[in-house]
Amino acid sequence: MRAGHLLLVPLFLLASGCVATQQDMLQMQSQMDDLNNNLSTMQKNQAELAVKMEDLSKNLNVSSENMKDISTQMGRLSTRLEEMDSTMNKRVNAIGQTIKKQQEEVQTALLPAKLYNDAYNAYLNNNFDSASTGFKNYLAKFPNGELAEGAYFYLGEALYLKERWQEAAVAYANVFEKFPRSSRVPAARLKYALTLLKLPEDKKGEALTYLKSVVREFPNSQEAATAKDHITRLSPPAKQEPAPKPAKPLKKKV
Repeated sequence: MRAGHLLLVPLFLLASGCVATQQDMLQMQSQMDDLNNNLSTMQKNQAELAVKMEDLSKNLNVSSENMKDISTQMGRLSTRLEEMDSTMNKRVNAIGQTIKKQQEEVQTALLPAKLYNDAYNAYLNNNFDSASTGFKNYLAKFPNGELAEGAYFYLGEALYLKERWQEAAVAYANVFEKFPRSSRVPAARLKYALTLLKLPEDKKGEALTYLKSVVREFPNSQEAATAKDHITRLSPPAKQEPAPKPAKPLKKKV
């Protein structure tokens, strides 16, 4: 019995080993199948990935072309903007020059009145030196200006009050010589005559001539009344002729 049992042990071990080997083979076959399935899946995924990569490459190429187009358009836009900027700068500069020219024209138009008014205000404030300088400045710049007549007259007035007789006489003479129809002619002639009387040389005869012209040509003016007073003072008193002797009475014949 014991010998029989001992014989069965190796047989059992051999049978067990065969069964184990067969199971291992089945397990390995299953693993191989799994590997094949995984490999097939990977190949499929790889193919899909290759397609996607190809699509991506195409998209990248399209994007690259689009970027080139965008870059070209941006370049054109940049050039256009530069042209517009240059044109705008030219227009702005042109407008600036126009405004500057207009401002200069306005200042030029206002300058005569400003020079005259500044000088006249100085005259009203008894600043006769500044007034005479201002009127001379106006006349130097605008000898034929609209305010030249007044400038000559008030220049004469300022110089007269500063007792600069010779210069005052010239200023008054310019009024009635250059502006013979001016309303200031009577006053200018009167003041010219009075200025002549202030000169060191004897100008009495010429002064009387101008005084008489005021009375003759502007008889109803205030200047004519003043001129008459001066004429009376300057004219020598009329010589009184002796009264004629009474005639001898006629003798009656007897």
